[in-house]
Amino acid sequence: MNERVAGPHVRHSVFAKVVTVMLAMAATLLALVAGFFLLYINPALNASIDRVVLEYARVVAVTAPGYDTAKRLASRLDVEMRYEGPDASWATADNLPTIAEARRAGRGPLTLRRFYIVPAPDGGTYLFAWVFSEHVRTAHLVVLVVLLLLMAAVVFVTHAVLRHVLQPLRALGDGVARLGDGHLDVAVPRRSGDELGVLTDAFNQMVGRIRVMIRSRDQLLLDVSHELRSPLTRLKVALELLSDTDMKARMAADLAEMEIMIGELVELERLRDGHGIRTACQNVIPILDEVARSFQDRPPSVRVASTAPEIFAEIDAERMRTVVRNLLENAVKYSLPDSRAVDVCAAQNGEHVVIRVSDDGPGIPEHEAASLFEPFFRLDRSRSRKTGGYGLGLSISRRIVEAHGGTITIENNPRRGASFIVTLPNPAGSPRGDVRPAPSDESPNTLSGCGQFSPEAEHEARGLHDGLVDH
Repeated sequence: MNERVAGPHVRHSVFAKVVTVMLAMAATLLALVAGFFLLYINPALNASIDRVVLEYARVVAVTAPGYDTAKRLASRLDVEMRYEGPDASWATADNLPTIAEARRAGRGPLTLRRFYIVPAPDGGTYLFAWVFSEHVRTAHLVVLVVLLLLMAAVVFVTHAVLRHVLQPLRALGDGVARLGDGHLDVAVPRRSGDELGVLTDAFNQMVGRIRVMIRSRDQLLLDVSHELRSPLTRLKVALELLSDTDMKARMAADLAEMEIMIGELVELERLRDGHGIRTACQNVIPILDEVARSFQDRPPSVRVASTAPEIFAEIDAERMRTVVRNLLENAVKYSLPDSRAVDVCAAQNGEHVVIRVSDDGPGIPEHEAASLFEPFFRLDRSRSRKTGGYGLGLSISRRIVEAHGGTITIENNPRRGASFIVTLPNPAGSPRGDVRPAPSDESPNTLSGCGQFSPEAEHEARGLHDGLVDH
């Protein structure tokens, strides 16, 4: 799986693109140099050599050297000779072609040998075959190897330099990823004084402003909640003096809703940074059973399943009841008339305990899923009291789960409905150390046989639509 992920990452990496451009430039430069030598240097060099050797061959031919003289010249100059005349013919090397064959073959490549045919004074003909010496060919090979080694060294050195230069960009990428995961305390260290360093400072300033804005918003909600308590108390006292029974009941209901909302806002702020959480190693199965029983009389009801009779986690039991209650409230409230019972499943997966709440409702639009856990967010833009609460239930649930060091996510089911997945750390030295973890090919958010409806009860796939609104 890591290889599948690494492929797209490399393709979209700035570092990989720079290295690719660098290699392409090196190959292009090498091709240009090779073409220059082949198309210009070599022809010019060959022409000059041809003129010099041909002139020398003519001078030697005028002296009409014999076989012994030709052998001495061949040993000194790497020039083999053949003579064909009316009275005799000889060759200093057995592999020399005849003069007729040399005329048909022309001149060989520069790295092998070149033939020069010169008439002799006595009416014969001399064939000169110039052979490059072995040390010349070795020099060419050494030059080629040295050039390749130098190019490889340049590539590796440039690779290391680019990694160092682009390190701030990698750090920025990690910081953006952490910020996207909700870590507002991220700070990227400045590693250079260039444009990337300026970009790093701008990113850190942006994160700081976002952190201040979010905390100011939460503080405003908390301050407003506290300020509303005094007038709310006075209204409750005044309500007791009201004689109209019907109006008194309606106003009492409105005041009760306001008290609930204020209490949830205060609770949301109290849970920030893990405050108000007292954890202990507890079995989560009884907690799920207890909360589920309170929903048995509400259609479509709730059923609980687990992979073991005891699954322990380091939790605050009362806070975890709030999380499960909020999730079940969502699932039951937005189930359809033909929905199956809401499934609650718990399982231990390696070092994590996973609680999954799956409903058979309309599901959640993909573009809205990321905003479900924001305070006061509701899919129902009209914010009708008939379709939901204040939009604080899921925010509180996420704050509680994160205070436990866990995560809460949401995903749409394959057929219909949605699933909320709560992942909690499993305490070291758990009393249920003999519980076998789930197979390694399953992720912590995927439990085999947990929260899935039976095939005969599955409905045909339906399009997602607005309707599931958080508590």
